[in-house]
Amino acid sequence: MADDRDIKIYVKKPMSETTEFKCITEEIQLHIANGNKEKAVALGEKMAKIKPEDNIIDLSGFNMTAALLYQTRVLLTFTAEYSVQKNIAVEFLADTVSSAMYDYLKANERGYYDNISDGGAFTFYLLALKKDGDAAENIGKQFSMLCNISWPEIADLGKRIFTEGRQYFDKLINETTFEEV
Repeated sequence: MADDRDIKIYVKKPMSETTEFKCITEEIQLHIANGNKEKAVALGEKMAKIKPEDNIIDLSGFNMTAALLYQTRVLLTFTAEYSVQKNIAVEFLADTVSSAMYDYLKANERGYYDNISDGGAFTFYLLALKKDGDAAENIGKQFSMLCNISWPEIADLGKRIFTEGRQYFDKLINETTFEEV
């Protein structure tokens, strides 16, 4: 049997917490200095202001009760957050956009913010995304359930809100030209 006492195994030492913290801090400072943070805040506020009445989704043909408009807004807010997490790879910028969105809602639409901040509806939508099958279809079914209307047309509406909302928010994000760091 071979003698392996002289074999050395190289184990990469992890970056120290101080060094890692310093790198993150420097990256954040660069995003602040080059205007990325300001762009992220503006994007988050713009996304927070989107409402069903803004016609980014065609809602004609539906009797849009207050409850249905509310659930549509909740799904749009969820979709905005989802698009941010899917499209912005830099964690600091994604977090800044999301924070700005919720800060705007907290400051300007406190009742709506308080209603969505418990995360109940968002949890149902997140679970729908984890299910097998078509994500938009699963979202539509959850939308129908949250609306307390089990009509196929309402599930289809939820699917469209998610799909078209995602296209709209993806476009907003892609139009925001963040500088490379």
